[in-house]
Amino acid sequence: MLALDDEPAVCQAVSAVLSRAGFEVDCCSDPLSFVEASIKKAPACILLDVVLPEVSGLDILGELCSKGCRAPVLMISGESNVATAVQALKNGATDFIEKPFRGSELVSRVTAALDAPRQKATRAIFHFPSRPPLTLREQDVLAELIGGQSTKEIATRLCLSPRTVESYRANIIRKVGARNPADLVRLAIIALRR
Repeated sequence: MLALDDEPAVCQAVSAVLSRAGFEVDCCSDPLSFVEASIKKAPACILLDVVLPEVSGLDILGELCSKGCRAPVLMISGESNVATAVQALKNGATDFIEKPFRGSELVSRVTAALDAPRQKATRAIFHFPSRPPLTLREQDVLAELIGGQSTKEIATRLCLSPRTVESYRANIIRKVGARNPADLVRLAIIALRR
């Protein structure tokens, strides 16, 4: 497994937590050597920070994809928002993890990424195991949300009021068990990949 983060303390913590869980981890702080190592070593999994001093983690993700990297990529960010999470997942990231995170959460997310089938989703129906099913209208709203549409745009496209869209979004977040809208988008995209 390879990890790229410009903060040495984060690299050390990630390496310690994942090593204790039985993973072999190489950490890097230089984006250029990281991309080269990712291609040469063909790691089982990649952890990639979004905010880096000279280049965006999203740019690194694009570089990895263009070079044919097949490893699941988990993006990590302390400055996340819905647009960044959506962009990362649409560009091929397997998961999006917000800092700060617990060690057990990191281990479970890495394990899930390694266990998940690595194929693109073709289903349009969102299914969240052990959660109440979404109504058809909630499915419509969620599809628009992961498409990056604003509340106003969703309201216009679905012939709803913005307040009704916000109500649907709140219901979906509650049903799915998401912490916030960015987490909802992440969970929805993962649900589509199952």
